[in-house]
Amino acid sequence: MHELDPLVFEYQHEKSRPREAEALQTLRKVASLVKPIMRQRGWRVGVLTEFFPPEQNLLGLNWNRGQKICLRLRYPGDEKQFLPLEQVVDTMLHELCHNVHGPHNEAFHNLWNQLRDEHEALLRKGYTGEGFLSEGRKLGGSTQRIPMHEAQRRARAAAEKRRNLTAGSGQKLGGARVLRGHDMRKVIADAAQRRIDIMRGCGDTDTARVREIIDSTNHTGFKTKADVDDADEEAIMLAYIDLVQEEEREKYGKDYVPPSKDNPAGPQRSAATKPQP
Repeated sequence: MHELDPLVFEYQHEKSRPREAEALQTLRKVASLVKPIMRQRGWRVGVLTEFFPPEQNLLGLNWNRGQKICLRLRYPGDEKQFLPLEQVVDTMLHELCHNVHGPHNEAFHNLWNQLRDEHEALLRKGYTGEGFLSEGRKLGGSTQRIPMHEAQRRARAAAEKRRNLTAGSGQKLGGARVLRGHDMRKVIADAAQRRIDIMRGCGDTDTARVREIIDSTNHTGFKTKADVDDADEEAIMLAYIDLVQEEEREKYGKDYVPPSKDNPAGPQRSAATKPQP
């Protein structure tokens, strides 16, 4: 089986807390969902770690441009209960933006908007992270990599299935479909509030307190070395990236520039609009 260097090298969770196995699984799931976004830009994260700081508003930290990213997985008032995965992923997208930008300026928000758009497009097309080829769909024991045309066929089939399942289910908010019966005003307000909460919950990496938190995670966390990335999963991921870029080309027209290491914000690089929820 062909294998690739992982985009996240290590995971670190707190074994002393309840449901510790679920914490590790959540970190892996979050990383899995954002890997297509990272792959386009050549981003890597040294350690993706759980943390549970006493500062209840603190949701995430990015130390030294991706050397370590800390995510709050649990509710501040109850360590047995996990935050919604959607919120943790959004915090991860926010912290990944700090691989490029330090301050929360216009360039930062343009990049965060782009990462959010890509993540929502991936979900809308049926991307569920690694494991797409599980349950017998893998080329069992074969040493051959899935041909790119086959990966694209599978991705398109999944996207079409997802589109059919969600057809007529409601309006869309920034790419994410809103189910019928939900109050659109509340959905918009909740999305805006989540963005505000994440902004307020992002730590300032210049403070002595943040250094203490990072040092604390070095002593309390249990590290798990990431598996090398499977090349078949990589082929599926690249096929989904192609699908998202096709959609963006239709949206932005001939001037479309895809995201890359040198242009991480892609088509929103020169966006002058204010951040949207």
